[in-house]
Amino acid sequence: MKMKVIDRMMRCNFLFRVMLMVTLINLPLLTEAKEQTTNPLSNSSIDRDYVSFGFTLNEFRSVELILEKSSNDAFVHSFFPLTAQTYGTSFTIGTYITENFKTELRYGMGIRDDTLEKAMDININYWFNWYIGPTYPVTDYMSAYALFGVSHYDSDVTRREIKFVTADDGLSGSETVNAKASSTLMEKDLFGTSFSTSWMLGLDFHLVDQWYLAFEYGRLIRDTDTNIKVYQAGSYLRYEF
Repeated sequence: MKMKVIDRMMRCNFLFRVMLMVTLINLPLLTEAKEQTTNPLSNSSIDRDYVSFGFTLNEFRSVELILEKSSNDAFVHSFFPLTAQTYGTSFTIGTYITENFKTELRYGMGIRDDTLEKAMDININYWFNWYIGPTYPVTDYMSAYALFGVSHYDSDVTRREIKFVTADDGLSGSETVNAKASSTLMEKDLFGTSFSTSWMLGLDFHLVDQWYLAFEYGRLIRDTDTNIKVYQAGSYLRYEF
């Protein structure tokens, strides 16, 4: 199984479909303007490190929920495609390799789950990321960046028993059965793998001194076994030193 996962990671590495455009939002500066003889973003970032903390919205897409009878595991119904939105928090430590190139490590954990058809609660238990990518100054107080990397993750899944009314097939009519999310026709832990390539696009806004506010969006997870994708939007407060 480990070789299977590694093989799939190698085949899908660096195959990104970056089709989303980040909307530029004009934000007011949080401090009074001060006369400066140099651009705050033009200062060299080489050998500078940073830490950041923020909150994320994780959107699950293309999830298939398969219900089976609680009594004998017989197939009942399938829902596809389903989406879910969960929330998390993330901590980052990073460094600038050059003035316009950085690398970082992230750790995140889910703090609020979502429920699919009242039958299954899903969330990301935790995720680890390694990213690397360029950053480019756009204005005196704003820069854009792109990050590419690899993520390791683990899901948090709770299955529930529900009452489900089957469709009337014209012969036996409809009936109400006790059903649950399948653990045999679906992956037991929702995802079939625990590694994925990831990418993020973001905007940095300089606040004051070494403080920055970042907004980003991208794809956190693409599970090659189930084809479930998790897209992530986040906002982060960053301190450089």
